Amino acid sequence: MPYLLAAEADKIQDFIFRSSRLREVVGASQLLTRFCQEVDQTLAQRHGGTVVVNDGGSFRIIFATRDEALEFGAELAELYRLALGGSLTVAEPVELNNNDFQTANDKAGHKLRWAKSRREGLAAEVHMPYVAFCESCGVALAERRDRLPGKRASRRSRYVCQTCQTKTAEREREPQVILDEFYDAYRNAAAIRGDVKPDWPEDADDIASFDLSRRNYVAYLVADGNGMGQIFGRCDQQRLESLSRQLTTATRRSLAQPVAQFRQAVPGNAGMIPILPLILGGDDLFALIPAPYALDLARRFCLEWEKQMSRLVAGLTNIPRPTIAAAVVICKSTYPYALAYNRAKTLLKEAKRQSKLLAAEQGEHLSAVNFEVILGNRLAGRETDDSDRLIRSTLRPYWVTENGVSANALERGIDLHALLAQRLALKDLPNKRLAELRRCFEGVPATVTVYDRHQTLENWTKHALERILQRLSAASRSTVEEALSALGKPRNNDGNHHWREIKRDKDSLPLAHGMLDLLETWHFAQDLAHSPADYEPQEEE
Repeated sequence: MPYLLAAEADKIQDFIFRSSRLREVVGASQLLTRFCQEVDQTLAQRHGGTVVVNDGGSFRIIFATRDEALEFGAELAELYRLALGGSLTVAEPVELNNNDFQTANDKAGHKLRWAKSRREGLAAEVHMPYVAFCESCGVALAERRDRLPGKRASRRSRYVCQTCQTKTAEREREPQVILDEFYDAYRNAAAIRGDVKPDWPEDADDIASFDLSRRNYVAYLVADGNGMGQIFGRCDQQRLESLSRQLTTATRRSLAQPVAQFRQAVPGNAGMIPILPLILGGDDLFALIPAPYALDLARRFCLEWEKQMSRLVAGLTNIPRPTIAAAVVICKSTYPYALAYNRAKTLLKEAKRQSKLLAAEQGEHLSAVNFEVILGNRLAGRETDDSDRLIRSTLRPYWVTENGVSANALERGIDLHALLAQRLALKDLPNKRLAELRRCFEGVPATVTVYDRHQTLENWTKHALERILQRLSAASRSTVEEALSALGKPRNNDGNHHWREIKRDKDSLPLAHGMLDLLETWHFAQDLAHSPADYEPQEEE
């Protein structure tokens, strides 16, 4: 009787991020991808296995007997330890009765989660008084002292461990799995002809050269598909093999399209590719992107991913419409990438939660984008958390759609494109007035009750916001008031103010507005349909 074996690498992100340089992050991600791909051609064939899934550190492999599955699992875990210096969990094999792959896959997933929950913790590195620790990861014992490769690398020698050396060597080897495959997709999207060797960014400073404000900001994009477990659960063996094989390609193409559009809008640094993929496997994405147009790049990525996935799952029944959640963290190029990633994961969690709540309550499936700007080098996250306030200074996360947002979805937020549209509409507003508006929205009263929140906002509108509007010309005032309505609601509708009531939790209906979101992302909220010249302001005299 055949058996299905499930295995998965442990703490993949810890392994990938256990380095100080982005070169080594890329190398670690490529190393994991190459390991997964070569399992099919080497170890699985030697044990007579049929590979169903081997991507992103996850494996589903069918064997003729239980003994073959157990031998393969033991050898796979040992090879993973030797090649990548990490651990891999292997579940007990599951009988494949009557070729019922879906049932066996569900049981295998359950056994894998059970095995992961009972793994012992990793042993700590031995500490000795006369040894050196790796200067890149800071946790492993150094094996040698050597100069690190790279255009911006220091010329002095550093202590490095074996794992970081392996990551560095993987980044330098040819072919470069993740980078080469993404470049093929990017070249097709950008219509680049000829055999041109790609010039990849070395680190965040190279991507910061695309910052049109010359403030050295970059953006990190993190994305993850919604409801993928439900989609995979509806696949038979053949369909799962096909979907697993094509999912990474779909994500790669979805990202290449907006990056090529960015290159058309911002032709500067023409020789350099304006992105550095750090993790790109299946529906899991982590990439370093330019700060200008960052929000629209994320929006267009989500829309393209929906199209690519809809084609892949065509024919499957009783599955949700494919959607994805994305998070963008905009920060200085010197900001630690690991901290930016951790903050992006928190933002991503909220975007996915709102998508799930909308689907559960209304049966409507939409992609969502969350974002944040980290000023300077402060810790990620707002200085004050307004998630429990009755008046919230943000509408995040925002929906992503090409056909407009339904009335049901509007109860939980607005379309991200509406935010980008107001960036263009307000481009001629003087910087002084923009700064005044920002201070005004940052000063919204925090302590209110459910009974006096409308009156509080009416007073704030009359005594604070109105003072700024009175200083504008008639045309500018009309434009600002249209933006206030678009990012909130029309005035004199359930209160003499522009704040809209939105759903967040089951019993939470705070009043919120998107103007502060726009002002905080002002330099990064351009629409790729417009060139930077279209955003040049013509300030009033």
